[in-house]
This record gives sequence, C-alpha cells and structure tokens, in this order.
Amino acid sequence: MYLKKIRYIKKDLYHIIGILCLFFSAFASLYSPLTNAIGLYVAIPIACLLATKFNKGFHTSIYEKILYTLFLWDCISYFWAEHKELASTELHMVLGTFLLVYCLSIYARNSKLIPYLYFIYVLLYLSAWNYAIHNIFTMMVDDSDRLNDEVLNANTMAYYTFYVSFLFYILSEIVNIKWLKKIWEWCFWLMLPASFGISILTSSRQVPIIQVPLYAMLIYIKYVQGASLKNKLKLGLFALLIAVVFSGYIISAYNNSFLKERAEINIADDGRAALARNAIQVGFNNLPLGIGAGNFQGVSITRQISHNSYLEAFVNMGIPGLALYLALLGMFVHRQWKRYWYYKDKMFLAFFTFGVLYILDGFFFVFYNSLWLISFFMLVATHSETYYKKHNTELKKENKEIVKNNFIKQKDASIQ
Repeated sequence: MYLKKIRYIKKDLYHIIGILCLFFSAFASLYSPLTNAIGLYVAIPIACLLATKFNKGFHTSIYEKILYTLFLWDCISYFWAEHKELASTELHMVLGTFLLVYCLSIYARNSKLIPYLYFIYVLLYLSAWNYAIHNIFTMMVDDSDRLNDEVLNANTMAYYTFYVSFLFYILSEIVNIKWLKKIWEWCFWLMLPASFGISILTSSRQVPIIQVPLYAMLIYIKYVQGASLKNKLKLGLFALLIAVVFSGYIISAYNNSFLKERAEINIADDGRAALARNAIQVGFNNLPLGIGAGNFQGVSITRQISHNSYLEAFVNMGIPGLALYLALLGMFVHRQWKRYWYYKDKMFLAFFTFGVLYILDGFFFVFYNSLWLISFFMLVATHSETYYKKHNTELKKENKEIVKNNFIKQKDASIQ
C-alpha cells in the first residue's frame, strides 16, 4: 500500500515538472532570445521525455496520426526542395512543433491536467504583452503605428487573443472550484472589450472577423441556449444598454484608427491577395507534390510565406499536404457536430465553434508548422476526446443505475 502511494506521488511529480517546463517555455518565448532558446531546446524536450513515461505503447489519437503524417510528408518533401536552406528551416520548425504537440496530447488525456495545460497559453499571452509593453509601445508615436515589429507580429496578438478568449470560456465550464470558475468567467467577459482595443492597437482585421462570431456563439451557448424567456429578455436588454452607452466611443475610436484605413482597402489590392494568387499559380505549376518544404518563400513575388495555411500546404507539399491538413480540420469539426447532435451537450457545440473559426483563421496565416498555433488546436482536439470518453463513461453509469433501479422496482412489484 505504501509503495503504491509512492508510485502515485511520483507520477504526479512528473506531471508537475513537465507542466512547469511548459509554463516556462510559454512565458520565455518572448521574454528574451536566451530564455526562448532554453524553453525550446531544454524545457520542452524535458516535458516530452516525462510525457513519454505515461504514453505506454506510444498510443496516438486520430488527430495525432493525421498531423504526424503531415509532418512526415513535410520532411519527405525536403528531398525535392530547390532551396535547401529554407527546407531545413521548415524541418527545424516541424521538429519543435512535433515535440510540443506530442507532450500536450499526452498530458491532455488526463482530465485533471487540462486546466493547467490551457493556462500555458495564458502565460504565452502575458509574455506577448510583456514584450509589447517594453519594446513596441515605446516606439508607437501616432495612430498609424501598429503593435508590430520583427519579433512580435501584430497578427500574432490576434491569434493569441482568439485562443485566450476561448480558453477562458472553457475554463469557466470545466473548473469545479466556484470562486475560480467566477474568475475565469469574468476574464472571458473582460476579453470582449479587450478584443476591440487589441484590434485598434494592432490594426488587425482578423480580430473582429474572429472575435465577433466567437463571442456571439459562446454567449449563445452559455447564456441563451436553454434559458427561460425572462432571462433571454434580461440579457437582450443588458446588451442593448451596453451598445447604447458605448457605441459612440467605439465608433469614434474605429473612425480615427489605422484599422479603418486597412479595412477600406479593396481585397484585390491587398498584398495578401497578390501572394495568394502567386501561391495558387506556383502550386498548379508544380503538381502534384509541390515545390518542397518551406520553399514558396524562396520563389514568391515578395519573398514571403503565403499567409494562408491551405495555400502554403498546397504550394509546398502539393495535393497530399493539403489533403492531410484539410482532413485534420474536417475530422475535428465533423466529430464535434455529430456528437453535439447526438448528446445535445453544449461543450461539443463550443468545440465545434472553435473548429469552424480555427478553419477561418487559417486563411490569415500559416498554422500547421507554427509551434504555438497548431499546438493549441491539438490541445483542444485532445481535450474534446478526453471529454467525450468521460462523458460516455458517466452516461453508461447513469444507464446502469436506471436499469438497476427499474429491475428492483419490477422485483418489488412482483413480490407484492
């Protein structure tokens, strides 16, 4: 009994050390180049080694299988890449991404660890803001400046804002401690006005494109779906009051921002549209295998990536790469929708909402080879599977109890 207790303590200790390593990696990512290197080359590998101890037989989910196959294909495409330096950089990124995804996917199979895993991305967000405050805000002099430099892209703040808003909602649902649940719920609401401020500071058009439907759906799921008519009217009146009070400030801030100027640019004249056309052309010229890992940047008209997950996968890895990435996202969304309609559980609808908006966000940047961008998707995907298994187990217990109680009632009735 004593040895068994020691074994459990040892397992928990490994989990704690592994998650602390991931905490460090997230906050260190933008703290300094040195701490980022320590996080990438020391902390994440340690977390991976510890995670491996609990992945007996190297079990993988369907999402891991698809993503790892995509990574393998990306590595294979190195052999026909013309720009080997760019291809080597891509493989380096893929290795780091694989390590983080691998340990997150293993830890997320334990439902008790999931809140701590989501908190990793809170620290990542705080690290981004810490960097912005000390390095970018000091350089911004007028409304035409963006929260942007070579280290922290303005659009990165948009992706992180999306992730943090969603995880605050999830934490408010899965945490059982009442006061902590309330804190996460307040954080979820605070991210709504914060999202507007971030869209102005970064002049990032995808912030409203993603955040507006995200909040509309999550508020509907949490407060409207299944609520009484009285509560729906209360929420509607509250939303109307807020809109009336703050609409003047919001419109004024938007009209005087660089975001408005960027939003008025014709899509056809946007630099990303030109990159998209270029990627499509190069991709079709190099069917069916693409031009090789990370090589579009070497041949594009502006020597940049395509800023589009689907086009980047298509042009670099051809039809197989695009098919694998679409299969990963399609599988996730299909499963959540199917489970929601079968069980009518709002968590599956929240996962579905995230999946749809993640697909939409993929049109603005390349996610599949980015350490922190694809890893959050895989955390949510693994969480959805862990939640599904736990949900099924609870339903089976309830059904067994119902059958048992019915049997006892029938037995009592026959005796009488």
